[in-house]
Amino acid sequence: MASMLRRGGSAAALAAAVAIVLSGCIVLPPAIGPGPGPGGGSGPTTSPDGSGLLDFTPTGEDVDAALEPYYGQDVDWTLCDAGYTCGTIDAPMDWFAPEDGRSIEVSMIVRPADGEVWGSMLYNPGGPGGSGLEYVRDYAEYLLAPEVLEHYNLVGFDPRGVGQSTPITCYDDPAFLYDYLYEIPEGPAPEPLSDEDLQQQLDAGAEFADACLQFTGEALEFMGTEQAASDMDLIRALLGEERLQYLGVSYGTLLGATYADLFPQHVGRFVLDAAVAPDASDADGTIFQAGGFELALRNWMADCLSVGSCPFDAPDADAGMQQIGAFLDGLEAAPLPASDGRQLGSSSMFTAIAANLYSPSQWSTLRSVFADAIAGDPDSALAESDRYYGVNPDGTFADNSFEALIGVNCLDAPPVTDFEDVRANATRIQEVAPTLWEDFTGMSICASWPFEATREPHVITAPGAEPIVVIGGRNDPATPYEQSVSLADQLESGVLISVDAEGHSQYNLGNACVDEPVNAYFLTGAAPTDDLDC
Repeated sequence: MASMLRRGGSAAALAAAVAIVLSGCIVLPPAIGPGPGPGGGSGPTTSPDGSGLLDFTPTGEDVDAALEPYYGQDVDWTLCDAGYTCGTIDAPMDWFAPEDGRSIEVSMIVRPADGEVWGSMLYNPGGPGGSGLEYVRDYAEYLLAPEVLEHYNLVGFDPRGVGQSTPITCYDDPAFLYDYLYEIPEGPAPEPLSDEDLQQQLDAGAEFADACLQFTGEALEFMGTEQAASDMDLIRALLGEERLQYLGVSYGTLLGATYADLFPQHVGRFVLDAAVAPDASDADGTIFQAGGFELALRNWMADCLSVGSCPFDAPDADAGMQQIGAFLDGLEAAPLPASDGRQLGSSSMFTAIAANLYSPSQWSTLRSVFADAIAGDPDSALAESDRYYGVNPDGTFADNSFEALIGVNCLDAPPVTDFEDVRANATRIQEVAPTLWEDFTGMSICASWPFEATREPHVITAPGAEPIVVIGGRNDPATPYEQSVSLADQLESGVLISVDAEGHSQYNLGNACVDEPVNAYFLTGAAPTDDLDC
């Protein structure tokens, strides 16, 4: 089966999974005076047996009869992972027809507040496919400022389809997924964007989609963002919170905005970092990302040419970008053999490039990867691609993030299915990404998905919601700045923090202009009254 990540294939829609880069460089802001707890509910208490197990009293609110078993369920909270509290809840498989009685599981972990507890805050790291449970378990101290962790229990959850929740599964043999991502087809390839090329992509996508349905089952139809946002409201009620406090990054901003759309009356202190525009179509999202990664790569090239270890010899960034394009074209024509017998084609090289554009802290790694590959050694590029997809040394996968990425995205926006429209979009992409455009064009796997999209991209205003702080980095590669501007403008209570910086996500990375107002909002409920420019 042909790899779907190749020049002439679709990249952003198929496999450019959003990864959040964590930084250990934390600037501690000035102490902020305590404010009243924001949740309004009974909140958690410590188990009377002294074990440290948190015990949550649900809100007990009135809901429709079909939802009463879910909102009234007795969660089996247990101690796990260094004194954290873990639990798994049942949620309706279909929130929009809960009376059928089918259910799925959603798993979560709670890091207890370090001091006086004001409430609980939900966290999502992005994706779709990122495990909030793992992020909170492993990186809680990097996600929020210490003074915020002092007063909030931090709750990480795996959205439906992800990780320890009811997962999207697309294989029984990991070689199936590995070949889908990496296999380079033998023989001459059809002309890019020709009917033959697009039909091959459509057929390959259908094979993958059929496997997802086979191994996931009926739940595959109900893995979209509106369903996951409804799970968040159930989590809120079972944690005993009248309002939901939330930090979402990247795709987590779409999840948060969707929650605000469905439950504006339950929005508490919301911060959405590196936003996705909720009204962007499948094609618009691809164009946004293509332009974002092109800009990030150009900025990387300018930096590379300013240091002594740049593997490119070019008079300026424009010439350097042309050299990158020529190098990728060369890999498409003649993949490089690696020491383990694999081959580095243009698709895997693109993945290695994209994986190291999420933060300037990764730029030196990308210089080394390019230097090795240009010298004929592709091992480091393949290692970076493996890291991005979570490929273990034995060929298995660390998680199901790629499967969840596809399964959620395909339900969140109708795909482009007409060949002529695909080619027209390729022309638009070439205008914003003249170097990388071929890696973002082609037939989306979602065109072969067994279920139609259950969400139509639309403007979200969330009337009546509490202030929602949106953060956008001007040089964000994965969720370009224009999307943050759009979301903040759409939300009736939206406030935008614009950050003149590289990288994907901006909160808690040491920029006091960002961190201080966000922390103040979490701790006092006082959001910025005007947009901020950092």
